[in-house]
Amino acid sequence: MAAAKKEKVHIVIKEQYADAFEVLEDCENAKLIPGIVGPPGVGKTLLLRAYAEKTGRDLYWVTGDEGVRPSHLTGAFNPSIVLNSGFTLDAFEPGPLLRSMIEGGVFGLNEGNRLSEYVQNSLLDPFEEGSISVQRLGRVKAAEGFFPVLTMNPEEMSGAHRLSEALRDRIRVWIRLGYPRKETELEIIKMNSPEYNLSDAALEKIYSLVSATRESTDIEIPASIRAGISIARLAAEMTKREKEKTISHAILSKAATYVLVGALRYRPGIEVEPAVNSLVRRTLGS
Repeated sequence: MAAAKKEKVHIVIKEQYADAFEVLEDCENAKLIPGIVGPPGVGKTLLLRAYAEKTGRDLYWVTGDEGVRPSHLTGAFNPSIVLNSGFTLDAFEPGPLLRSMIEGGVFGLNEGNRLSEYVQNSLLDPFEEGSISVQRLGRVKAAEGFFPVLTMNPEEMSGAHRLSEALRDRIRVWIRLGYPRKETELEIIKMNSPEYNLSDAALEKIYSLVSATRESTDIEIPASIRAGISIARLAAEMTKREKEKTISHAILSKAATYVLVGALRYRPGIEVEPAVNSLVRRTLGS
């Protein structure tokens, strides 16, 4: 569970992000639950954080996977407190879904299509009725301001399930995001690296690396916007440590390799480190 109200959000609200932001506002006013769909790293979570921040609320979220159970969303009783005090309200530790309902916050369900159908269906009452039944505590009704939003990767991606028909029926509006235009992505990188004086030449090379990963048929999950930010920041710090004035070819290659080895997912059978080294050399030159 995490709250994002006090966290500074660095995203450029323009073009597709501005359109998506406006649709989120319209959905909330119309009492419709939206789903944001796009490949990893296009800024789905950042957009939702920015929305919660602008509307003065906390954002609570869960990232879906096979291990998530309904109790991870609603919460559970603390066994040590139960032993001493019984099943009291003080012994219950609410999960992110229940916290957002109680406080009237924004609830983000990341990669909701990776949840089992059983867990997906546990969201039907909160999403449809704005209430939830908690064992031993009774039914809890959401406060004003509770706004659930689903974010997910495209269904055709490896490892993703389909949404259950029942949950899909609750998601009334679908917002699609893709990778931003080059100029917008570079602006996001600069915005998230304000303490570094990144040159246009360095930014161009960083974008060429990120873009190359998205064009490769060997890569299942390419570099995200965060990967570009990480390369920029790491290269700038390496340059500072080496007491250089500008980011050199060697430093940029080294920083990119460190970041991309963990940021990319290649097709099965491809060794990651040699593949990343080859991509960096091809893109930046030897």
